[in-house]
Amino acid sequence: MEGKAGDRVALDGKKVGQPKRTGVINRVTKGLSGLRYNVAWDDGTTSIISPSLGNLTVEPGKPTRKSANGKAKSTKKAKKTKR
Repeated sequence: MEGKAGDRVALDGKKVGQPKRTGVINRVTKGLSGLRYNVAWDDGTTSIISPSLGNLTVEPGKPTRKSANGKAKSTKKAKKTKR
């Protein structure tokens, strides 16, 4: 599955016993060797990766709704606060 902006990703560790890195795709660009993902990792760092077969898991991001004016709205509901 190809990723798109907003999708969550998990990258296998480089060594045995190393945990997976998880993050969110910020941007997808097409390079000479295929797709490249600009990823914001959960630890606060960012990087550009060119995933090879089998080392990256992509999970679809949460869908957004578009309002009448064409702007995207989050599907999360806001909490009501008492005053």
